Amino acid sequence: TYETFGAVAKQHFNGDALGKWVLTGGLGGMGGAQPLAATMAGFSMLACDVDESRIDFRLRTQYLDVKASSLDDALAKLADAKEQGRAISVGLLANAADLYTELVERGITPDVVTDQTSAHDPLNGYLPQGWSMAQAASMREQDSAEVVKAAKQSMAVQVRAMLTMQQRGAAVLDYGNNIRQMAK
Repeated sequence: TYETFGAVAKQHFNGDALGKWVLTGGLGGMGGAQPLAATMAGFSMLACDVDESRIDFRLRTQYLDVKASSLDDALAKLADAKEQGRAISVGLLANAADLYTELVERGITPDVVTDQTSAHDPLNGYLPQGWSMAQAASMREQDSAEVVKAAKQSMAVQVRAMLTMQQRGAAVLDYGNNIRQMAK
């Protein structure tokens, strides 16, 4: 992940990531390496996850620097770090489809956008918009097809937001989790 972010810095920012920030979703499994890798490469990062325990775990293991209480708080933390000339990783409890869409609606475009949610597993790995973790767990038992359908619809919302950010100048990359195909 560090090598990927280093390559993004080299390809898009003449090797200098300082003052640039990455937006991503997913802090579980392999996604948990993203905040540390980003800051090691010189980027700041806003990483969201729907499971607060993943954010807290990354804080405890020092893969993530701070947790934000809201999007405005997260953006302020990113701005403060940029002003101070340092990289920071910020975790935010949020659904990626919601967060990415809100950024688009606010006209905020990160420098880099990616995703490491478990989009490859729409039944168990991607929480549909508007659903709680408990609701998703219950629905997996009751109607797994509905969970998959709702998850894919949410992925489509997220990918549309990613494409809008790309059109606005963000470097956007798929990180091998199949989100584009699931969204399609």
